[in-house]
Amino acid sequence: MKLTEYGHLIVDEFGVVLRKKKKRILIIGESKDEVPIKSVKDLIISGKVSITSELIKALATSGIDVLFTTPMGKPVARIVSAKVGGTAENRLEQYKSVLDERGIEIAKSVIMGKLRNQMSNIRYYSKSRRMNEVLSSKLYEIYKKIKEKFEEFSSLQFEDLNLARKTILAYEGECANEYWDGIKLVLDQYNFDGRNQKSSDPVNLSLNITYNILSAQIWKYILKFGLDPFLGYLHVDRPGKLSLVFDLMEPFRPMADRFVIGFLRKLNPTYFSGSAKSKTIAMLREQFFEDFMQSKLEYKGRKMKMETVMFYYVQEFVSFLKGRSSFVIPYIPW
Repeated sequence: MKLTEYGHLIVDEFGVVLRKKKKRILIIGESKDEVPIKSVKDLIISGKVSITSELIKALATSGIDVLFTTPMGKPVARIVSAKVGGTAENRLEQYKSVLDERGIEIAKSVIMGKLRNQMSNIRYYSKSRRMNEVLSSKLYEIYKKIKEKFEEFSSLQFEDLNLARKTILAYEGECANEYWDGIKLVLDQYNFDGRNQKSSDPVNLSLNITYNILSAQIWKYILKFGLDPFLGYLHVDRPGKLSLVFDLMEPFRPMADRFVIGFLRKLNPTYFSGSAKSKTIAMLREQFFEDFMQSKLEYKGRKMKMETVMFYYVQEFVSFLKGRSSFVIPYIPW
């Protein structure tokens, strides 16, 4: 059990029982702990845990989100208060936007944001490795290739979302190949072969876990605004697939990559072997909430914490659906 400084209560042990005790959460495992309900922002359960209905009611009444995940952080289920959620108008505009030019602009914008942040990462690592001229030059050449594709892509115009989707994903795939070639150079000590969701090597494992946790955070804010998390613009609709979540998290993936790279560079591959592996995964999860989600980013002229950026980003998305503003994507500096 871990309660982060910012109110994320992570329960990843097995055989734990969670109960309500007056205005506190009673955590019964190998030992007993009590946490004031008012000090908890989110309850994240990744272990095998029993939780009483009285505690669920108390958390819902207090507006505390309860998320169930796999040990790898993949969201499985979520309990939210009946009072949480935006107006029905938000969801109605989301459905309508898939059929007009708003859907095309959203699909294009999120990938442009992702590519721009990928360029920022590669340029950042090129700059930080100037002492190694060969490596720095290789990274800068990759940056230029992605930038060229980005500029081509930004000038494209589309009239149909289904047709646009194929072209957008093709550009995203080409840039991803270049981008991950650059990340291979940055993480040479891990013998990283490239992005592979099914691989369990330290880099891909860390990326999978971080993306899983990231998706859960975006999902939370999507629900707060009453949107349909299953209706996306880029990701194909499929029962049980959080398509809108995956769409809106695209610009944040390179930000998460930079977090993962920073995390891995403090360790070595032995941290992912034997009994050390589960401890490393727990440390990664905790640092995501304590470091990444609390890191500062400038968005719309203000510096704010990452989790605040995510809230305003989804709010901005809703405003765009209603025709009140343009859709502003968060960017990281290089």
